[in-house]
Amino acid sequence: MVGDVADRQERCFTRFRRPISIWSSITVLLLVGQTMASRWPDESSWRPWPWRGIDWYLGAWSQFDGPEYLRIVTDGYRYTPGERSNIVWFPLYPNVVRLVDAALGTPLLSGVLVSLAAGLASAIAVWAWLGVTGITDLRTRTFAFLSVFLYPYAWYLFGPVHSDSLFLALTVAAFLLVERRALVAAGVVGAFAVATRPTGMALILALFVLGLERTRVLTFDPGADGPLARWRIPTRFDRSAWRPGNLGPLLSFGGLLAWMTYLGVQWGDPLAFKTNQTVYHPSPLPLLKLPFLVRWRDFDDPSYVLTTTLQAALALVVVCCVPAVIRRFGLGYGIFCALLVAIPTVSTADFMGTGRYLIAAFCVWALIGEWLSTRRLGWLPIAGSGLLMATLAMLFARSWYLT
Repeated sequence: MVGDVADRQERCFTRFRRPISIWSSITVLLLVGQTMASRWPDESSWRPWPWRGIDWYLGAWSQFDGPEYLRIVTDGYRYTPGERSNIVWFPLYPNVVRLVDAALGTPLLSGVLVSLAAGLASAIAVWAWLGVTGITDLRTRTFAFLSVFLYPYAWYLFGPVHSDSLFLALTVAAFLLVERRALVAAGVVGAFAVATRPTGMALILALFVLGLERTRVLTFDPGADGPLARWRIPTRFDRSAWRPGNLGPLLSFGGLLAWMTYLGVQWGDPLAFKTNQTVYHPSPLPLLKLPFLVRWRDFDDPSYVLTTTLQAALALVVVCCVPAVIRRFGLGYGIFCALLVAIPTVSTADFMGTGRYLIAAFCVWALIGEWLSTRRLGWLPIAGSGLLMATLAMLFARSWYLT
């Protein structure tokens, strides 16, 4: 039996050797780079030895939201109406870090390890998802994979104390389970994803619709015309194919329901996470993006203006790719990407944060990678994106506010 387990592990590693190798290589480069970027310019005698404590080596991987997550790990949640409170950060990631920290006793290291483990899991999940969705040619699959993991803001998948790598791993796993018709399991995994960050709410409808597509309850009508035909939007509903299990993906709502129940019991406000967001983003009428326009007019902080503009451009790319995503992968994925853009667009006034949220738009980046694989110089945009990602990661390590 031990031999059989070893054989299965070896086959699993062989199957996923390429994504593991790519992800591991990028991880090592960024881990070394973030320490050097945060320490070297300010220390004339920079050396990695003797041992200077984990904070010295990994501290740059905890910026902005990172310390907030670590305070939740050590001190729990707090909420004061009208004041900035940490209940805006959803609970799954800090609670997983807390479990690891119970064994290690070092919150920063625990946070980085959880992010790294989730990043590796997301690499394996994305590689598996590419194969299930028909991207099996090795060159094409590699291009699509690199497009996801060299996305300009993808450094969050390589260790920073943020929930993004955990969210991506759970999101892709939920979609992968739907592709394999395990709808109830997809709903359970989706619930964990929804409990990881607010944008997880985009999963609930997306998983449900994709489940209807994959079980042939919802199919494309060959007689359709106009945008329905061009985008291959399924509109034919087959009642005979319906089964109670089709409701399985809706279990993903449980992640949000659990969080709202906790907030309601603890503080009497089930929507406290939403109402407290107005303290962090007080600008009225965020859809008008007036602060974004004012920043461009004054141009008093070029790095802020440029990163928010890049994030706005990436949001536009996702919106423009939604029809192609629907044609290539299905309506469920299109709904997910559209909602993934819509949530930060209606809640932030200057696109700040959007670039990080769109890490989860993996099907868009995979689709672009698939298309680039057919171009002779298709590797150039991916290499350029990777270089930009590495540069932004080093600036992040130096506490630049980038997303």
